[in-house]
Amino acid sequence: MSNWSLISQLTTELILDNMFHRQDNPITFGNCIYTLCLLSSTEEIGGKIRGLGGAGKIIKLLPRQFSEKRGKDTSQSTCTLNNNNLRFTLRTLRHLTEPGINDPYYSRIGTGANLRMVLGTLRAWGGDETSKGLTLQVLYNLIREADKTHDTPQQHPSSHPDVDKDTGLHPNSAGEDSEGHRIITRAQGLLYRLEIETHTIERVTRTLQNHPSHHHITQCMGIRILQALTPRRFILAERTPGKRDLKWSHPVSGTNFDTLPDLAAVAINLTYWHCYKATWQTMEGTISVPSSGNITELIQMLLWNHPYVAMESFLQGTTAYNKTRGARIMIPLNTIIRALGSTAQKPTIHLLLPNWETGHLDLTP
Repeated sequence: MSNWSLISQLTTELILDNMFHRQDNPITFGNCIYTLCLLSSTEEIGGKIRGLGGAGKIIKLLPRQFSEKRGKDTSQSTCTLNNNNLRFTLRTLRHLTEPGINDPYYSRIGTGANLRMVLGTLRAWGGDETSKGLTLQVLYNLIREADKTHDTPQQHPSSHPDVDKDTGLHPNSAGEDSEGHRIITRAQGLLYRLEIETHTIERVTRTLQNHPSHHHITQCMGIRILQALTPRRFILAERTPGKRDLKWSHPVSGTNFDTLPDLAAVAINLTYWHCYKATWQTMEGTISVPSSGNITELIQMLLWNHPYVAMESFLQGTTAYNKTRGARIMIPLNTIIRALGSTAQKPTIHLLLPNWETGHLDLTP
């Protein structure tokens, strides 16, 4: 190790320790984070900062920079200084969380605690779009890693939402972004669960879309994260001049949702008339559907290839029963999935289909 490398490593460690112990002094903290921002922009020293646990230490200091966490009234000049410090903190984290091909320290960064703190910054920070864009960039970096070897298989989502075969609630895994960086499945799953609880990224992106902005990159970054978090077999619809709001769709069934699909496993008992056996038959299975959807949308996703599923009269003739709590209770088709009970206990639905082909309209199996 050269003398310069040794000096830079010792200096970096000293700056990190000084920043941590003087975090209540905005001037000292600002000087430290500004220096670290410059140092982290270089690959060599940035790697050393990560090796010293610098990224995790800086993330832990994020909540301390919010006004409600300081516990006292501050002057306008101090608020401005704290806001500038927060921007440099986010710029430093943007450097430190950039995916590295051979960085042995990168995998330590994308933990649930770190994701929660950065997401909390986006939720609590009411600043300008530049700061929001930096926060979104850090979040995006935390859920991806460099994978230039292309050994990871590309994911090709099936267009058939099979019952029983796919009950997983996790978003797309082992995918790659437009720059060839592999999405980290674990970090992506953690951020997905945080996002469906708070819808923070979604709200920020909607706000940026509904107000004219020159920060087009910030809007695109929010959309890019939401695309990465979108579950399998769902797509985030492209915006058009006439339709600029965020919409998620399930292409094969033609169903649409206004929020990021928060998937829940639902057990299905499907009863139908078997025309050859001249008797009622019941099939059992499980399907993952957005808990914000209703029974009609569940039926469309389940029976997307049924010849009558596109007919409104067919859907209206279908009878639904809630069996989550044991007793079979008839429910309207506009019932929201999350209203059936705790999704952690897997709601159970009994669907009774009408049969018009043979004239059996009696809905008592």
